[in-house]
Amino acid sequence: MKQTEWSIVYTNYDGIIKRAVNLLSKEVGANIIREPNVYKIYVLPCVKEGQKILKNAFFVGCYSDSPTIQKYVSFDELPDNGYLVKVIANPDDANGRYIILTGKTEQDVFYSVVSFIDDYIPKYAPFSGANCMPDLIFDFPLKECAYTGTFDNNVRSIFTWGHSINDYRLYIDNMARLKFNELILWNDFIPLNINEIIDYAHSYGIKVILGYSWGWKEIGNKSAEISLESIEQVKQIAIKEYRDNYAPIGCDGIYFQSFTERKEERIGGMLISELVVQMVNDVADAIWKTTPSLRLIFGLHATSVRNRLNDIAKIDPRMDILWEDCGDFPYYYDSYVKNEQDYIDTIEFVKKLLKLRNGVGVGLVFKGVMMLDWSKFVFQTGPYVLGENSNAIKKHDRMVRSKSWKEYSADWIRNGDRALEMLRVIKDNKLGEINMCLAGTFDGEIYLPMALCAQMYQNCDMPYKDILQQVMRRPSVKTN
Repeated sequence: MKQTEWSIVYTNYDGIIKRAVNLLSKEVGANIIREPNVYKIYVLPCVKEGQKILKNAFFVGCYSDSPTIQKYVSFDELPDNGYLVKVIANPDDANGRYIILTGKTEQDVFYSVVSFIDDYIPKYAPFSGANCMPDLIFDFPLKECAYTGTFDNNVRSIFTWGHSINDYRLYIDNMARLKFNELILWNDFIPLNINEIIDYAHSYGIKVILGYSWGWKEIGNKSAEISLESIEQVKQIAIKEYRDNYAPIGCDGIYFQSFTERKEERIGGMLISELVVQMVNDVADAIWKTTPSLRLIFGLHATSVRNRLNDIAKIDPRMDILWEDCGDFPYYYDSYVKNEQDYIDTIEFVKKLLKLRNGVGVGLVFKGVMMLDWSKFVFQTGPYVLGENSNAIKKHDRMVRSKSWKEYSADWIRNGDRALEMLRVIKDNKLGEINMCLAGTFDGEIYLPMALCAQMYQNCDMPYKDILQQVMRRPSVKTN
């Protein structure tokens, strides 16, 4: 095939479709627009639909916006909640190929592009002897096929401390590549460039939820005093912080943590579960008077309230609960099951959470991936510029953490099937939508544990060995 025989045909070049076209041009262009060891400058043509189509073409766009895609794809081929990748022969040239990357929404289109790059190319790459050579895939007619991707969970989120991010653009790029669609960004102080970060995330269709303390920082630690007076102070601080600093930003919601990250159930003879429910309901009510449609997410540590779910059921039903520290792996920091009975008990506890409040507003946090080193953690001391750190810092942090990532990857290869088992329990027992959240950071690279978990969040029906093979093949995933 001649390099000049490929083009990208797009319906529009803005919003998420623009991101899809850019990613496709970058990734497939690497294998199309250069000849090995020859300094021949060539570009991959990108043309709007309606113009001349070359022998080989990618068609990128929403199904409803593209007469060409509608010509080669029936509406019944599209999943209701997912994307379609379809490779067919050029009707006018049997050796040519049309690659159709589409869905019902712009985000589905982006995911179809990701799937073609990360799944189709490595799966159907040519071999030379025992050597797989995906960079040569465009030297031959591509294998004809059609497949769809769907999602078990419509909300797939990442929780992270903001100041652990060295490059916010790369972080969000990686999130989109892994098909996460919500970023929960916790800060002690709002970053100066928060509006730029939100705009960048929105260009991928990723929502940004800003997190701050409703008592977690003030009275949430083990030695802090909790009293009716201190709780009242926390309420006023949380309300004022929202009105003064967060309301003007225009984020997609507020995430907060309070004072449930304790092992004991009672403080000074008072039940933590009763105190926290009253407090968060009061703060939420005051905030909703200012912003009635604001989405509020309670980051609720289960440790002090796991036996008091009847109290937690009284949390305002308009508020989501994102449950943390639910038990053993994958809810704990270790990337393996520490105790088999604890794991079994965790499953039973999660079943209760899924039915609490009639299954409304439920989220679950998996922590069994690389996190921050809490023994050396330094809290923010003031507003700062998020994710614009130097290349030297990026290189340093990747180097420091590289051996830990290798260890976590080894654990997930061995133990990831237990996370898959947990997700199947969730799928079989949920009554409504679940926010599946991954607490961690992959700044600088997409590491295997994140990629495995992300794929399981999308769909947990495949056998674990097939998921592992699929993810480890991906060019975007760092496996060593």
